[in-house]
Amino acid sequence: MHAQNVEAQTAPIDPIPTNAGPSWTGDTIVVTGIRDGYAVPETASATRTTTPLIHVPQSVQVLTGALLREQDRRQLGEALANVSGVVGNRPEEGLTVGPIVRGFMAEIYQDGLPMFGAFSAANDPASLVGIRRIDVLKGPSATLYGGGVGSPLGGLINIESERPGTKLQGYAAIRAGSFATFNPYGELDVPITTGISARIAGEYQSNDHWVDRIEGERIFVQPSIAFQLGTRTDLMVQGQYGRREQLEYSGLPAAQTLAGEVDRNAFPGAPNGQPRSSTTNQMVTGTLRHDFGDDVRLTVTGRYYESRVPQFGTFIYPDMYPADPATPTTYPLLALNMLSHFEEATFDANLVAKTEMVGGTHTFLVGASYDHTDFYSDMAFTGMTRGSIDLADPTYDVSFGEILPPSLLQTDRYETRAIYAQDQADYGWLHLTGSLRYTRLRFREDQQATDETYHRLSPRIGATVDVVPGVALYAGYATAFRGAFGLMSRVTPRPETSRNVEGGIKLAATGIGLSGTLAVYEQTRNNVATPDPNPAFPFFAVQTGQQRSRGIEADLIWEPRPAFSMIANYAYTDAAVTRDTNTSLIDDRLPRVPRHSGRIAARYRVLGGAAKGLSLGAGVTAFTAREITLPNSVSVPGYAAIDAQASYDIGRFTVQVSTVNLGGARSFDTYQYFAFPVVMPTQPRSAFVTLKTRL
Repeated sequence: MHAQNVEAQTAPIDPIPTNAGPSWTGDTIVVTGIRDGYAVPETASATRTTTPLIHVPQSVQVLTGALLREQDRRQLGEALANVSGVVGNRPEEGLTVGPIVRGFMAEIYQDGLPMFGAFSAANDPASLVGIRRIDVLKGPSATLYGGGVGSPLGGLINIESERPGTKLQGYAAIRAGSFATFNPYGELDVPITTGISARIAGEYQSNDHWVDRIEGERIFVQPSIAFQLGTRTDLMVQGQYGRREQLEYSGLPAAQTLAGEVDRNAFPGAPNGQPRSSTTNQMVTGTLRHDFGDDVRLTVTGRYYESRVPQFGTFIYPDMYPADPATPTTYPLLALNMLSHFEEATFDANLVAKTEMVGGTHTFLVGASYDHTDFYSDMAFTGMTRGSIDLADPTYDVSFGEILPPSLLQTDRYETRAIYAQDQADYGWLHLTGSLRYTRLRFREDQQATDETYHRLSPRIGATVDVVPGVALYAGYATAFRGAFGLMSRVTPRPETSRNVEGGIKLAATGIGLSGTLAVYEQTRNNVATPDPNPAFPFFAVQTGQQRSRGIEADLIWEPRPAFSMIANYAYTDAAVTRDTNTSLIDDRLPRVPRHSGRIAARYRVLGGAAKGLSLGAGVTAFTAREITLPNSVSVPGYAAIDAQASYDIGRFTVQVSTVNLGGARSFDTYQYFAFPVVMPTQPRSAFVTLKTRL
């Protein structure tokens, strides 16, 4: 679906349909019926109202379902390579490592609601099956979003689910290939009766790994049912269950690995008897919408979410347990086990009204939200070694041993109450957005004896100016805050805050099929925890640190005709420490963030003739060097990786072949495990075949 000219905020709110096959977007229903492309004209995530992307005073990038399918993206981190300034997380890194947007940690929401924001990857979806689109909001988004320990500081990634269709349709597929990958998945829409439709999406995958001894497995199922309660009212109830597990991987010592002194595929642990670490998420969401008229809509959404994460790891710790100089690649092995448990109940209600007043068209949004989160974690670590391993020639003859009783506990409870208001005003070529959120966050951490209540006003203002049809200038300012999760300090903790200023150019030139954003920004994060300079408190922190990110980003989509799509992005990101108790850290670059990064990918589809149904695509993703830790000690060299895909539609059937790292680059990625200076080898050349049949 190509971008179209849209009269911003002048038409009534989209009516709730009773017959077409709709897709749920959280605030709007879009009727589909033609081939989806890579460009979309609107977003509901950025403003919680249906707004043309060209009139949002913020950089927002959308990944459509068509792009995800054609590029064979199976994990969120893979998909996010298509957005500038974003560093995707790896499923091997587990719970505590989430995606990074503009140098700072972002958070993952689903259908506009959070799933515990303290650990950014706690709700990383086990599957992209059943996903309609992914909206990436860059910069703070505190005026409309929040929950858990606060609001997103760096950015927000909102995953939008498909809604049940009103006709029988669906597909079944199986994907197989490198590393013994076995991956059946599918989706099915079933109309039950007039006004009631059901849907189920599901996936299973088992696979080996290019790293020794790692094997993975995941399962995902998402049932939903939609009720058309009247011409102006609908209700959707959605369940979701996801589980993924693998042998926990702790990374290889960076300096030795990059120097070629160890086996790049070695497992740095004791896999014999080591249980798999797993993440199990389950939730139920209900959304009720009612139109009081053509210009007034109420949306009420509630969710209950639960996650359990048992982790079992073996690892090396060179800083405290170094290798014997006589055998510099042989390290002592340590073990730990940890159980984390989350429960969250969250609720949001908002009212949208459109009206003409003061010489312009206004879209008003008022809302209230509530979030209650309980978090529990226990960790066992004795510091006793379990044996040793030679990473240059691993033999894996050390046993994991017994599971230890917990010794380090953390019990937290967070409660958020918030009200917010927004006005989007359109005066011909000028489009203004202003919003304000008041948040009351009660932040309790038992072991740190923290029981604080924060009150915060979070403003956001912005404007776009139409220069010529399809071209607009924009500028925006936004803030965010969140509690200092897990902080050990001698003084009362303060919330971390962030501030973002940005501006640039937006394109929606439908005549030539070109859309995108060119942005310049500066974002500052304050009250960052840094080591306490008082030697009497070696494990405590003080909140005197500051980090800053600034840069230039470009995201472009060119679809001059339905047969061809191209997506390209580039980011220059200068993310560094600007204030710290350890003055030697000042100007150090933030971990995992490349100074330069980009991707270009294209797809050509044969729409007629003897080869009708054939589709070919390829892409290149590139990074410059990235630091691993603070303080900066070892950097991972940059690399470029090529991917390619081909598919052929034969009636109801589709055959697809996709490749990863087609050039066979032997590179490494940054890896996070307790802030150790470790790396992980990138995926080697791999190939996968998918067979799909549609109803």
